[in-house]
Amino acid sequence: CYYEKKIMKKLIKKFKKLFLIVLCVLVALCIFQWYEQSQDRCSITKTTFTENSLPKQFNGFTIGYLSDLNLSEKNDLTRLNSIIQDLNAKNLDMILFGGDIFNESSFENNQVSKVLKKLQSHYGKFAVLGDKDQNDSSTCSNILTEAGFEVLHNEVRNIYYKEDIIQLIGLENTGDCSGLINETNEKSYKIALIHQPDYFKEISQYSIQLQLSGHTLGGYYKIPFIGGIETKDKGKNYVNGKHTKNKTTLLISNGFNKESSENHRFLTRDEVNIITLKR
Repeated sequence: CYYEKKIMKKLIKKFKKLFLIVLCVLVALCIFQWYEQSQDRCSITKTTFTENSLPKQFNGFTIGYLSDLNLSEKNDLTRLNSIIQDLNAKNLDMILFGGDIFNESSFENNQVSKVLKKLQSHYGKFAVLGDKDQNDSSTCSNILTEAGFEVLHNEVRNIYYKEDIIQLIGLENTGDCSGLINETNEKSYKIALIHQPDYFKEISQYSIQLQLSGHTLGGYYKIPFIGGIETKDKGKNYVNGKHTKNKTTLLISNGFNKESSENHRFLTRDEVNIITLKR
């Protein structure tokens, strides 16, 4: 018994040391992640979306998706210009913007348009307005239009590629597609572009394959197996990542830039997205 107790004490002591080492490593990794993802860096996140109903000619079609630019100073424009150069090097087929140009008030409107105009695609640039854009919708719409975007206000557009067609639905403050989907296009492959992700509950009731949203900035702090912890109005049920319901997939972008009131992220790096459609 004496030797057993002695061995047990040694094992407990070793276990405590091992636990402390592991804990220290985890804390160090967390601090490193926090620091790294709080810097003014933006990554390109690549996602492949596979769906059998995609028209054959669209197999491999690439979409550049930007959301939540949250521009607030000239340095943000420099950073945006840099990521646009990276996107243009990818030779993308289509560009989509999911809303929120400015963090608060607009500035350097002409310069913002000039920078966004540099975005290149083969089959068009389309946008919807975010909740911040709608505080000055005419100014934001003009900036996007001058940059070569078609701004969709609860509208549907046909995207023609080779000999096939898919449909793009742009929505503002609604998930109601009843006036946009009917017998003629019910079986068409459709992408819904809408700023706030929580409209997914309604969107998933329609024959829509993919919804692209932003708004939440990924919840800023992502806890594994739990998700983003900071939520917003119309961004409480779906905060970050990918979700599937009724054969519809929702993809939420973390956004290009943090809001000025936030300085840190954790496991939710600033991003723009490249989505490849596959059969």
